[in-house]
Amino acid sequence: MKHIRIAALSLAISLVLAVILFMHEGGRFTEAQMAWLHKGKEDLSRLLAVPILLYHNVDGSGPFSIESEGLRGHFRLFRDKGICVISLGELISRIERPAPFIERVMVITFDDGYPSMYHRLLPMAKEFGYPVTLFVYTDNISTRPGRGLTWERLREMDRAGIDIQAHSISHPDLTRISMKGGPDAGKRLYEEMYLSRRILEMRLGKKIEYFAFPYGRYDPELVMRAVDAGYRRVFSTDYGSNIITRDNSCLRRQHIKSNYTINYVELLIR
Repeated sequence: MKHIRIAALSLAISLVLAVILFMHEGGRFTEAQMAWLHKGKEDLSRLLAVPILLYHNVDGSGPFSIESEGLRGHFRLFRDKGICVISLGELISRIERPAPFIERVMVITFDDGYPSMYHRLLPMAKEFGYPVTLFVYTDNISTRPGRGLTWERLREMDRAGIDIQAHSISHPDLTRISMKGGPDAGKRLYEEMYLSRRILEMRLGKKIEYFAFPYGRYDPELVMRAVDAGYRRVFSTDYGSNIITRDNSCLRRQHIKSNYTINYVELLIR
């Protein structure tokens, strides 16, 4: 209990210092920031909780594919509610050196690497000024012309602010491979996790630090294998927000489906 009280006091002090620094540098709080800080006085954990949203396609072709206007409606909601969309890298840095946020924040991610990422997501992300992380599996780029993005467009997107990260080579259920055991399983897991990182690094000319488990399925051994493969953090599709002071070796992401109403999306990011 003593350690918990000390941690809570430390975070409260961090929040006060952040507010003082913000005001000292000439910052003026918006109405949304003031409302968020007021909620934080009642429950400090609210200032430590960060939702990560997970989308897939943007062409309305199935249950995991939102229409373009639907995504625009979500982006408008985030803007109108005064939510600050931060990059995945900024969230990870805050997790590694925990401190409360002075405003409501969230992270946007996409999985797989469909052509709509280039034609629809990229222009919209630029329009709203939102940083986005896109987890791609390399077979979708290399061996599926017409269905996936090209390497040239991936590089263009990465330069434009869509952070490209790893999602395996062939998008298998890694837990099934892991359960089989044996040298063949170990070799396959190595390829799917380590080699996918190396392929992306060579193709994009950047460091790849994050890995999203295909289908969001994982177990403790897979988390350790990802760390051994050189990843800084891994991501699931477990429900809920991420509390930046807790164990965040595998972060949660809120899966957004095409039949979710705008009111339900708002509930997910509160």
